[in-house]
Amino acid sequence: MDIIKKIKLDSVFLFLFFVIFPFGQIIRIGLFQPIDVVIGLAAIYTIIAKLKIPKIFRLMIPFLCIAGFSWLFSIFVFHRIDVSYGLLYLLRLIVYYFFGIYTWNFIKKKPANKKLILDSLLVVSFVSALFGWIQYFIYPDIKPFFIFGWDMHLFRLVGTFLDPTFLGLIIVFGLLLFIHRCISSCNWNNVLATIFLLVSLAFTYSRASYLAFIAGVLVIVYFNKKFKKILWVIGGLILMALLLPTAKNHSIEIFRTFSAIARIENYQTTLEIFSKSPVFGVGYNNMCLAYQTFIGPQSYSSHACSGSDSSLLLILATTGAIGFMMFISSAWKIGAILIRDSRYKILVSCIIALLIHSLFSNSMFYAWVMGYVAVLFAVVLKE
Repeated sequence: MDIIKKIKLDSVFLFLFFVIFPFGQIIRIGLFQPIDVVIGLAAIYTIIAKLKIPKIFRLMIPFLCIAGFSWLFSIFVFHRIDVSYGLLYLLRLIVYYFFGIYTWNFIKKKPANKKLILDSLLVVSFVSALFGWIQYFIYPDIKPFFIFGWDMHLFRLVGTFLDPTFLGLIIVFGLLLFIHRCISSCNWNNVLATIFLLVSLAFTYSRASYLAFIAGVLVIVYFNKKFKKILWVIGGLILMALLLPTAKNHSIEIFRTFSAIARIENYQTTLEIFSKSPVFGVGYNNMCLAYQTFIGPQSYSSHACSGSDSSLLLILATTGAIGFMMFISSAWKIGAILIRDSRYKILVSCIIALLIHSLFSNSMFYAWVMGYVAVLFAVVLKE
């Protein structure tokens, strides 16, 4: 009992989050994700302790309510009560929301924790990239994982997330944080870390991540007016992307078209699902059930089953036109607050990068991305 009393519940879940984060999908057991359990416990503590909710977080509540209503409405859409699979995703969305509140209260209690948490975000991006290189040299071909629902990737940094697109975005976040730090305090450690992450990003061969990084850097340029120095970083990434070895492997060619065609087909399928229930959607997140019902057989073990290649289209299909408009309204109000204050520039750069990335992948609702952004919100917000 004495040990339990000594555990500080206002910080232990945050510590566990950072420890578990870099291990990504490799510690997953079926549907069981350790990182979700940690976030869930933090959410429960937040609710029981009645922690204060910052103003910007309150702006997200209307969309969460619509997402919940759309799930309840889906019982009538599918004429069945078996929508429990979607409920798991709805609960995940809610607990990550409370995790941001949990982190914000921890920082508010002791402002000195802000630097510690920001440093921890940098570390998880760096370690995630490092694990990517270990995978690249030891296990460059992950085709054997295809039977477990993962895409086949060869000679790409996929790391512990087993997906170059999501690893790429985690690296992008780290890069933007390091570039921001270099502007205010440029030393060799920050420069070398930036170069390491930049090279790592290039070897993911993820074009969505490239575009996300460029968009994020342009936001930093807009706020800091450091055109020449920062644009050199963009030029370096573009040059590396053009000079990267492809070894006649079509899957890593920078101008490959097959993935773009597949993405367009996915957009069309998502819009077809949206057309079945355009007002309130098919329920957050009942995409897998919607595939089964409206499109055709789809394995629940497939990691593409419960998503779309566009987060915005996913919102449209699962919460309908009402939910989509509510999401845009909430995002617009939050953006209007953030863009007015230069102290939010690093948060804005990461959000813009995420928005661009989410046009090509369901990254906005990827567990590790939601956790990273929730913590970043908590670190940057004044109130």
